[in-house]
Amino acid sequence: MSDDFKRVEVHDCPMSTCGAPAGSPCRTGKGKVAIQYHTARFRLVPQLAKALSVPTPAVRKPGSVWTELPRPVSAGAEPVGHVRLGYAR
Repeated sequence: MSDDFKRVEVHDCPMSTCGAPAGSPCRTGKGKVAIQYHTARFRLVPQLAKALSVPTPAVRKPGSVWTELPRPVSAGAEPVGHVRLGYAR
């Protein structure tokens, strides 16, 4: 359970009022770190889909002023080069 927040923060928050990017905790409408992750966000994690709530851990300082944290590096992310797409008959 202690690593649940890491699994949740892999995804951007889909809530229009939050919009927290991957790597950051959810935020409230008043710009503070939320005490728990939004349901729409933690339901993106199959292991947590049936959970009732996922609390924000103390390391993320719930209740403090929200600031964006560094985004996680995606596994297998490589620089994208030039791609030529076309269609022929």
